Amino acid sequence: MKNPSFIPPHPVRDDKNTREACWDLSADPEVVGAARRLAREALVAWGISAVTEDVTMVVSELVSNAVVHGRAPISLSLHRHGRIVCGEVTDHGAVWPAPLPAGPDAEHGRGLAIVTAYADRWGVESASQGKTVWFVCVEQGSR
Repeated sequence: MKNPSFIPPHPVRDDKNTREACWDLSADPEVVGAARRLAREALVAWGISAVTEDVTMVVSELVSNAVVHGRAPISLSLHRHGRIVCGEVTDHGAVWPAPLPAGPDAEHGRGLAIVTAYADRWGVESASQGKTVWFVCVEQGSR
């Protein structure tokens, strides 16, 4: 089922080694699953499926954080540079992500630990309004 609030990806660049796409996302919790699907489909289309699971996990956590802790509008961008995938999730919220303590029975607090486990690098930067959380995933043989 397609989400009518989605705008199709905007191809920014599409050449032999570099591909980019971005999506405007709603602030609805259901957008998280759709963002995973969009990321997976883009990576398969770009022929870099080896990092699909890593990127999908990171996208899921960052979009979820933007929906829960950020403020609309939210955008997701993916960039392929050879065998490297960079991603950005931007929202207009003022609260920056911070690791939370998570006990074994806690329902929340593991998101940034998951991002750290699956991304080779990640960080946060100020955006014109709000913030951008970025990440980098490198295909295993390219590290």
